Order: sequence, then structure tokens, then C-alpha cells
Amino acid sequence: MTKHIADQPDDAAREISRLYGQMWHRFHAPRQPIVGATITPRMLGALRHLADAGPLTVGEQATHLGISLASASELIDRLEAKQLVERMRDQRDHRRVFIWLTKQGRRLLAELENSTLDDPFARAVAALPVRIRRQIIEGLNELLLAADRGQNQMEVKRVS
Repeated sequence: MTKHIADQPDDAAREISRLYGQMWHRFHAPRQPIVGATITPRMLGALRHLADAGPLTVGEQATHLGISLASASELIDRLEAKQLVERMRDQRDHRRVFIWLTKQGRRLLAELENSTLDDPFARAVAALPVRIRRQIIEGLNELLLAADRGQNQMEVKRVS
């Protein structure tokens, strides 16, 4: 009987990690401009969120986008350099700085409102049979739950 890579937890962990890295590099293209625009999909997502949520701090934007504060700050810097957003001090608390859309940013959003992004990840997922999509989703959910259980067990051991 042939041994499968998933049979041994250490081998499976290395293979999952390798595949995750390959997927990240293949499908995560935040710095590649949208066809016909001067911004990236991540930039568009940040602009759309600002338009929907109103002025936000960099930290609030980072939380929404699921990125680090440093990455969000870099993203906002790039949007500001393109004159699509501006920083504004909070009138009540001068330590807080909000990010808001400029006229140029709102104009760009209006131009891209009906555009569809050519998302290679979405295309690849759409090409999978429903059964496989469900298995991937269930498997990733189970992996996250297992990580939570492992973290909880570690915390119990530390307290004991």
C-alpha cells in the first residue's frame, strides 16, 4: 500500500504550508493594477470601504481589510500619493487622524462602480465542482477549529 502524504501529521503540515504559500503567491496580487485603472484591487477595496463607512482611522481600515497596521498605513500612503484620500485630524481629539475620500477618489469610484474585476482566484474556484468547493471550505474550517482547540489546550496547560 502506498503511503499518502496526508497520513503523517508532520508531512501533511509541511505540504499544507507549501500549498498555502503557492496559493498566496498565485492568487494574491494586491499590487497589480486593475485593467484600465491606476489602482490595485486592494486599493479599490479600501476606497469602497471608505465610501460605505465614512471617515476611518488607519487602524479601523486595517481591521476591516484584515491586514496589519503597517500594511494599512502603506496602502493609505499610496492612495494619498495618488490624491484619492486625505488625512484629517479629529476636531475633538487631535491625536486621532481620519482617512477620507477626496473628490478625485469619489470620481474614480464612480468610474469603477460597474466594473468587474478579473479575479483569477474566483475563476479557479468557479471551475471546481461544487463537491470539491464544499470539501475545501469544510477542510479549512476544520483546520481553523483544530487550531483553536490546540490554542485552548495550550492556555489550560499554562494556567495549571
